[in-house]
Amino acid sequence: MEQPVRTPYSKDGYIIDQARVTNIRYGALTSDINGCGWIAEYNFLKRMGQDVDEQTLADELIRHTLLRGLAGTDTFRLRRRLRRHGYRMPIKIRFNKKARLPEGTSAGVIWYCHKDGFHFVTFYADESIPPQEDGEARFRFLNGLAGKENHLDTMRGFLTKNNVIPFALIMVWPGDGAKQ
Repeated sequence: MEQPVRTPYSKDGYIIDQARVTNIRYGALTSDINGCGWIAEYNFLKRMGQDVDEQTLADELIRHTLLRGLAGTDTFRLRRRLRRHGYRMPIKIRFNKKARLPEGTSAGVIWYCHKDGFHFVTFYADESIPPQEDGEARFRFLNGLAGKENHLDTMRGFLTKNNVIPFALIMVWPGDGAKQ
């Protein structure tokens, strides 16, 4: 029986497995090692309906990083890149156990620390993702768990399970997401 070819992409075109993005350089290293910043930017812009090219985004963001990306991407530089694409996103500090986002948040990018280090993840909500029974919004997380196609959870659930420090920085997009 033939095994399906594993790619870094979901069926709907988002990058969900950073470890498989070995063909795109991000500064001194390849994206499987330190590319979560541009991958989060790619996934967010794709969700907003923009036509995006992986290498172009990586090249644009690397120009604004320290040490040619050896230290990854910082939150404020990523926020500035998203603002240049037309998305003004406030940064919220949320503690894991109380992590609720403002009503109407449709998408965003989280900066948190998992067991292997700091990481960026894009998340979004849409009408196909029902809220929890208590009304808490659920989101789809992209590139949070390697290769997981539909990683659905609340913000509090995601951070409680995956964040090893007690808080996260979250850039939130309060506007309407692109309709699919």
